Amino acid sequence: MKTRTVITVWTIILLGLALLLSCGGKVTTRPKPEENRFTVNGVVVKDLDQHIDFAYFNVLKDSNPFNGATVKVGSYTLTSQGSGNYYKEGTPLFTFGQTISVTVTSSADNFNLSTSVVMPSSFGITSINHPTVTAFQSDEVVAYFTLSEKASGYFKSTVRPDGSNGSTIVIPALDYGQTSIDRDAFYEGQDFITGTYQVFLVAYGSSFVSYPDMQFFLPDGLPQGNLSGANGTIGAGVIAASATIQALPGE
Repeated sequence: MKTRTVITVWTIILLGLALLLSCGGKVTTRPKPEENRFTVNGVVVKDLDQHIDFAYFNVLKDSNPFNGATVKVGSYTLTSQGSGNYYKEGTPLFTFGQTISVTVTSSADNFNLSTSVVMPSSFGITSINHPTVTAFQSDEVVAYFTLSEKASGYFKSTVRPDGSNGSTIVIPALDYGQTSIDRDAFYEGQDFITGTYQVFLVAYGSSFVSYPDMQFFLPDGLPQGNLSGANGTIGAGVIAASATIQALPGE
């Protein structure tokens, strides 16, 4: 009985040694994923609707607003506005199709984020087939637009007369050049909302993020988390001059 127990123990030991030798005699462990202390979200914009360029970035450190960063976009250093926000505006700041370098640094934290984005080219809404609509209209309302070179994609945002979100959607590739305005944009439940609607089109590069005083709404489905060495998203965008649609009471 004792002899059998000793043989069993030696068998287990020999099997363990064989396993170690087959692995090169080393015990391997999976490295923990890198934990990023900083989160950076930002966008550089050419706004053809308001005739202004701007850059806006928000920086967090350990999930808290961080005001000690140096944020450089192209040749410009952005001014800290507090609450982790950095901003600059001017006419113009950027050129269409420009590759714009972005650095966010904090020497005290040994943090250095360096990346770049490409500003899309100019584009615009050329026409809307029904600039005036009523509740009894059966035809689709379609916005026609030129294309923006170097854009990653497009989205549309229809803003209601009271400033609320009528419909905001990423435009599918099959609809590049012409896109229909969702009929639901003109309704609240069963009620047809009259007044002046504003249609925005945005051509984005890499991605797009929200910023203070944005005149439209941001859709779901935009690329996220495109940074290395930090959490967050950085993108570029050209905002076309907006178009209007008049919604009138039906007779």
